[in-house]
Amino acid sequence: MRSPLSRRIRTVVFAAACLASLLLALPAFASAATSKYPSTAAAGFNGGLAGWSSSSSSEGICLPPLLCASVENSFQGTGGADGGGYVRSAYTGVVGVTAVGGATAGTWESPPFTYGGVNGEEAKTVGFSLDRRANVDQLLAVAGSSAEYTVRLIDLSDGGKALTLIPAATLADADSWTEVTRGSLDPASLTVGHDYRIQITSRYTSGTSVLVTGSADYDNVVLRASDGTSGSGKGGKGKGGAGDGAGALSEQRLTALLRQATPGTAVLDSKGKRLFVRVKCPRKIGHACRTTAQGLLRKRHPATAKRTVRLRSGKSRLVALPIKPKARKQVAKRKRLLVRQKVRAGKVTATVVRARKLIRR
Repeated sequence: MRSPLSRRIRTVVFAAACLASLLLALPAFASAATSKYPSTAAAGFNGGLAGWSSSSSSEGICLPPLLCASVENSFQGTGGADGGGYVRSAYTGVVGVTAVGGATAGTWESPPFTYGGVNGEEAKTVGFSLDRRANVDQLLAVAGSSAEYTVRLIDLSDGGKALTLIPAATLADADSWTEVTRGSLDPASLTVGHDYRIQITSRYTSGTSVLVTGSADYDNVVLRASDGTSGSGKGGKGKGGAGDGAGALSEQRLTALLRQATPGTAVLDSKGKRLFVRVKCPRKIGHACRTTAQGLLRKRHPATAKRTVRLRSGKSRLVALPIKPKARKQVAKRKRLLVRQKVRAGKVTATVVRARKLIRR
């Protein structure tokens, strides 16, 4: 029969062995170290432009704004992907006897930053991400027109050598804030100690002179260097992932996401009998949406019939709303019209009312 002392010794030895095994295993579960560029303030625009600068350009014989379209770059203080600030490149077309089609671009450049890898050491993975939003439906509806954006990393220490972060891609399909990521950058393509800046260019091309408008918005512009093995170099839960799942949805959050996704325009047909409004089920909701839309002269005074559509998460649709005969004369005089959206996603319901600028076609 073993003595109580013997049993105590065995217990202590066993506990010590377990503790040693746990300590040895801890490095395997430790989170990867990550460095982000540029600074948090410059990446998220929540404290203003924080050193970002902008410019615009045109191609060929184009002379904005007299002969062809122009681009105006601006900082917006609220309404970004996280509710704070963001930057915009807005397009305005032009018509007239001397007006011509052509290409014009708006460019944003981050403040210079010194790339330090991960705490001064070479990174194992490098990723890039940004949030973007665009309103280019009017322009893309014109034959021969296009709207694209590109993102490059400029090496200021190597004569302005450029590394493409996001190759030319359409600005379409981002009516609400949408995250774009790239996690396949070769860490060897960046040099520790060199100065860099991120460059975002929005390029609008019109095949003919046409008076339309559009815009491209950008927020949360981040280059991430990690000493881990994650492909994106982001670490943790990305946007739209488990951290934004259905369990996090509330009426307040649903309302905020709908406000961000709601366009500022609606189309009135040439006969004044139908109103076309675009509705969207933002991807970050994490549910399909049942959306009922209606045009209003004033709250509780309908201008159109109601229409209900079902949308999958991340999808949008142009909805035709018949204008009530008694409201047609009033709508014809309006420059803006209220549009109400009542949306049910999962077990949550929210209502958003917004005045939309009327475009007549």
